[in-house]
Amino acid sequence: MDLWEETFFMNALRLEKLYRSCVRGAASDCGLTPNETVVLLFLSRHAPQQDTATDIAAARGISKALVARSVDGLHRRGFLESERDENDRRVVHLRLCGEGIEVAERLKQTSVRVAQKLRENVTDEELQTAHRIMCKMQRNLDALYDSMEGMVK
Repeated sequence: MDLWEETFFMNALRLEKLYRSCVRGAASDCGLTPNETVVLLFLSRHAPQQDTATDIAAARGISKALVARSVDGLHRRGFLESERDENDRRVVHLRLCGEGIEVAERLKQTSVRVAQKLRENVTDEELQTAHRIMCKMQRNLDALYDSMEGMVK
């Protein structure tokens, strides 16, 4: 492994640790689990186009059971509402409500602040280049995950 690759992986881990810490701090008064935070952020960004537990599990790469447990906890505390799809009763749509709306907004604003800090002193051209590279790497990562299905936990 080249030094740049090792540095890339280490920085990716540092970024994840920083991001999780910032998000956890933004909702520290709510006692959210990390996966409950994922659910709130996902719905605040993607609903109503993607608003089911299956959507969240697929997009975030976590088990449906774990998402269901998080949804149950958020539902019990009044952060989420659910509604069966009119066309397919097996599908349950999730919607932020009550305190969930405010907490999701705090989480989203924290994410925005972290992203803004990361972009400081980076030009639009550099961001576009980085975006193209990351899209290519994402496709490679998706293919790698698909080839190792069941082996990555």
